[in-house]
Amino acid sequence: MNRVILLDFEEKDKQYFEQEKVDTFLIRTTDFANIPAILPEAKVIFYQMNWPVEEDIIPSDLSEKIRDMVNDGTRVVCFIGKGRLYQLTSIIGAFPDIHLQESTPGELVLVNPESPFNLLFDKHLEDLAHMYKLLPTSFGADLWEVPAALDENWKIVAKSSDGYPVSLLIKKGKGFFWLLPWFGQNNIKVADFILKDIFPLLEMKGKEIEQSDWIDKEDYLFPEIKQLFLKKEEEKKQFEERIKAIEEQIKKLRTTEQEAFNRLLKAEGKELKIAVANAFKYLGWGKVIDVDEYWKNVIRDKEEDLWLIENNSQPTEVSLRKEFLILVVVRTSRNWATDDDCILLQRFKGRRMQEFDNTKMKAILVGNYFNLLEAKLRNNPFSQFQIDEAEKDGNTLITTYELFKAIKAEKEGRMTKEEIRALIKEKAGLLRFPF
Repeated sequence: MNRVILLDFEEKDKQYFEQEKVDTFLIRTTDFANIPAILPEAKVIFYQMNWPVEEDIIPSDLSEKIRDMVNDGTRVVCFIGKGRLYQLTSIIGAFPDIHLQESTPGELVLVNPESPFNLLFDKHLEDLAHMYKLLPTSFGADLWEVPAALDENWKIVAKSSDGYPVSLLIKKGKGFFWLLPWFGQNNIKVADFILKDIFPLLEMKGKEIEQSDWIDKEDYLFPEIKQLFLKKEEEKKQFEERIKAIEEQIKKLRTTEQEAFNRLLKAEGKELKIAVANAFKYLGWGKVIDVDEYWKNVIRDKEEDLWLIENNSQPTEVSLRKEFLILVVVRTSRNWATDDDCILLQRFKGRRMQEFDNTKMKAILVGNYFNLLEAKLRNNPFSQFQIDEAEKDGNTLITTYELFKAIKAEKEGRMTKEEIRALIKEKAGLLRFPF
């Protein structure tokens, strides 16, 4: 069987291998977020990591499956770009010593002189785009082996100029994990070189990384050293159990505390309206009324989405006519806010003033604009004309990201819910919170 799995590569990479007559499976790790991880049998897995992924969509059992494959002889090569450690451990499992520390761009790389590993860096050194220091310890210029557990063998393939490993080869069972820097768009070419040149050379020379000197086997260890290895294994097991417990707490908190607010930044349509309503409820409005639900038995045009009423002591019908009322219009778009979005605020407010015989009102446009971009990279979606008109009319324009930041600031103790509500109630024009 000469099958290769590409994890989190692109379709063009699969086509590249297939043109080279390599039996290739292209798989996304996020496909296993809510289902058990099932992988086809393969001799080699190439994985690339170069974008942060939400931890709650990381598959929980994929690393266990891959480790079983490695123990049976599969070779796993990981191209490590900019991402999170939990993404890497979701593939290779927990190794307590491994971390991701930024290295200096353009830093000199020291390469293990042992063939064939040096051949890869000789050929592709100029393609290096990003690398992390993978261990917290410097090994100087001459050391290329890392002390490891009894069932592991660690080799340093490349180091930073100050001796920190930037590429590691970790043998487990009959296979291994090879952690490599990021070679950008050339990752697939590097993978092709490894598959066709490096691996055959390993086999020809009879120096597969899974082999180690027989003198290091457990049969020859003195009891003092063996006891330390056993102690290290026990410490590692306890560490993994602690990490797993923390990961479960993180997952639970994400689900119960944060996910509803994350939807402010990613949701559309009805899901976004629910997320905005949830945010206003959290901030302490006495009543947050879904207008569609309130008028579900009445045939009329859909206009604003929500009503906010601070006082919860009176019936809704009384509050609509007697108390200060905030009308909320929720919008989402991949682009800027339109003039129509903003004009509707005053139109809806005028109609409700007449309908409820109540002039104590303001309207708010809450928009999830540029919603395909990461939130902190989004521009202000409102034009100066739109802001000026809203200010003249006593209405408010706010992005869902600004609302999200306000809730985050409240949880961090930088603002109170009362202060946030007061700003939303009193501020006209573009609302940005003071943090």
